[in-house]
Amino acid sequence: MFPVVLFGRTVSGPPVYLLPVSFCSAESFPFFCFLTLSGQHSGYTDRRMMAGSGGSSLFSGFRVLGLYSNHVPHVLRYHRKHREFYIVTAVGKSFHTYNVNKLGIVAVSNSLSEDISCVAANRMLVFAATGRLVSAFARNKEEVMRYMGHKQEVRLLLALGDQLISADSGGDVIVWNVQTGEIYLQLQFDPATFDLSAMMHPSTYLNKVLLGSSQGALQLWNIKTSKLLFTFAGWSAGVAVLQQSPAVDVVGVGMTTGRIVIHNIKLDETLMSFTQDWGPISSLAFRTDGPPILASCSPQGHIAFWDLERCQLVAQQRHAHSTAVAGATFLHGEPLLVTNGGDNAIKVWIFDQEGGGARLLRSREGHSAPPTAICHHGNDGKNILSAGQDGTLQSFSTVHDRFNKNLGHGSINKKKEKKKQKGLCFEVLRLPAITAFSSAVARQSDWDGIVACHRGRLATTTWNYQRCTMGAHHLQPPVVHSNASATVVDITSCGNFALIGSSSGRVDVYNLQSGLHRGCYGDDGKAHRGTLRGVAVDALNQLTLTTGSDWLLKFWRFRSRKQEDELKLNAAPASMKLHRDR
Repeated sequence: MFPVVLFGRTVSGPPVYLLPVSFCSAESFPFFCFLTLSGQHSGYTDRRMMAGSGGSSLFSGFRVLGLYSNHVPHVLRYHRKHREFYIVTAVGKSFHTYNVNKLGIVAVSNSLSEDISCVAANRMLVFAATGRLVSAFARNKEEVMRYMGHKQEVRLLLALGDQLISADSGGDVIVWNVQTGEIYLQLQFDPATFDLSAMMHPSTYLNKVLLGSSQGALQLWNIKTSKLLFTFAGWSAGVAVLQQSPAVDVVGVGMTTGRIVIHNIKLDETLMSFTQDWGPISSLAFRTDGPPILASCSPQGHIAFWDLERCQLVAQQRHAHSTAVAGATFLHGEPLLVTNGGDNAIKVWIFDQEGGGARLLRSREGHSAPPTAICHHGNDGKNILSAGQDGTLQSFSTVHDRFNKNLGHGSINKKKEKKKQKGLCFEVLRLPAITAFSSAVARQSDWDGIVACHRGRLATTTWNYQRCTMGAHHLQPPVVHSNASATVVDITSCGNFALIGSSSGRVDVYNLQSGLHRGCYGDDGKAHRGTLRGVAVDALNQLTLTTGSDWLLKFWRFRSRKQEDELKLNAAPASMKLHRDR
């Protein structure tokens, strides 16, 4: 009897087990195959490993790859000694710090108990809010202070000199002494009449803070004397963003209706206004290196650039992010714009195009949706290929982020997608998400070395790792079954052949150099009576293993494609992985 290791458990389903199976081929060399079995049918259990709630130390986390940002707006810091800008982004229960020059990661903070809802920073500290708690971090890593006093979830933070202002969803606004952690001032607002949605410190206004509400009104407060100085009636729309402009007394107000107002708070006078057609304003940023440009961001991932002298739109960056742009900040005195979004991406844009447009200078991008399949590319363990529900195929380096690669989306027709013909929707040409793939490095310099299966499609695609693009072949069997789709794939260690299994029970062989079909397994064209769940070839191209939903594990000769033997399993396997080195 083989030992069974508890590998994981789904949220609502049965536990999943890894069953190592040892076999001997006709040449008398052993190899190992790992089958994933469903726990509701398997009779093998190890209660000693299931006991206790501490979890297995064997699969404890070591390092996170491909995680850069979420929906929380970033914070930009300037280090005077290093003379360099740093960007702080929240990633779940911790935050990352990157230098803007190369977008290299500088520090990873210690984890908090809950997900971070907002971040702020001053010259020395980074502040992060989790639930009703606000924490201060020194050296971008160590938690040095906790500020406790809120009764509701904190959703806004503003660092102002030696003071920190926090606002929660219940209407409480607390001004903290950063060094001692004591409450300096506390204000209470009724969410029914003034639901706080944005706040900022007007430049040169000592001890003043401007508050915006979802009802549309704005209030200017003196946090030292606790006095309301002025109330702005607003523009009959909820305030989403408040941003200081390079000019004193002038602020930008972004609203939930898509309207942008440039307002003089000293004279209570509206200087100009724009309207964005892409929905609410998610972020505003003023350029400070000369040209009077305002950048406005949208929930659709687009960025608009407005000329404040001519009062018109000068350029737009469509699909800057695949989801809402969480934050945008211009570097002081430089033609660089830093953005982050919920699509797990940080991007730096440079303004060197004719007409005032921007181009992407550098970026750090991961999957914007959960991964569907991962595997090591090569035997050195330095690169991990990952396919996500967002439809992209990416490579993450375990050495440094600068070696990451994005192979992009699969396309039905690459030429048409590049031309983007008039009247043809860009999204229509994209292939569904990749469900399974296999890679080989042996001949990747000569032809495509990656083959991928797509959700609901029988044809598989080839990819080129070195060119970082989709390949030239769409591999499809000569006999097409209705409603059949490719489910599993494996590439031989020599890199010449690809074996593809489908839901109809077929296992087809293709030549990767030419993309031609070279045969199939089974006398009647079917290797199994059910859906293929796994296919693998040994290191010497002598033996092929297939397994399916019919509870069978079959052994075939690779060249003749004749069946040698079969093994009846105790449950329907979910997947299979062959250890070629044993």
